[in-house]
Formats: sequence, C-alpha cells, structure tokens
Amino acid sequence: MGVIQLHKGNPYSKSVEIKDSDGKALDLTGRTIFCSIKSLRDDADTDADALITKEVTSHSEPTKGLSVITFSAADTDIEPGLYVADIKVYGEGFNANTDPFYIEIIRPKTERTT
Repeated sequence: MGVIQLHKGNPYSKSVEIKDSDGKALDLTGRTIFCSIKSLRDDADTDADALITKEVTSHSEPTKGLSVITFSAADTDIEPGLYVADIKVYGEGFNANTDPFYIEIIRPKTERTT
C-alpha cells in the first residue's frame, strides 16, 4: 500500500479489497475488519495504545471481498507525522492480518474556517 497521506482533521474513506492466500477475493460475509493506526514506537500486539481504531462489519460488496474503512475528522485530528497501520480480518474461521503499511498525517495548507 505504500504511504497513505491524510490531512489532519479531515474525513477520509478508503476502499479495500481483501484476498485470501491464493489471491482470490475473500468473502467478508459475517466477518469483521479491524484497522489500527499506531505510533511507530508501539509494537504491542494489542490495540490498547492505538491512536485510531476502526471496526467494519457492514461491507460494500462482501462476496467480492470489498469494504470501506472510514475515518472521521475527529479520527484524523492527531499530531502530524508518520504512523504504522494494519488491517485484520476476523470471523467465520478466519483470522489474518495484512502486512503493515504507513499513514502520514499532514497539515492542510488552508486551515481557515470563516
């Protein structure tokens, strides 16, 4: 996935396609997607100190392995910088994580509200 840049304090949605180990679309029916964003120093196996956590149980096209992870403006209102993230799929006898990827929170050029 590389680095995904998000503007601080702005909402963001990301479409994701989940595939099994054979590269085929994973049926997400009855499964939950968890997305966790942590500081680069947080290497704990739990999400106790994660800065952002998302849980998705309703998927855009579950039988095609398609879902959307949505971050609110409040979610992205964290200190600008580089963070590490991953996605976990859980349920119906399946429990797997994606490779880690990076999220960069950047300060928008315009912050005016009036």
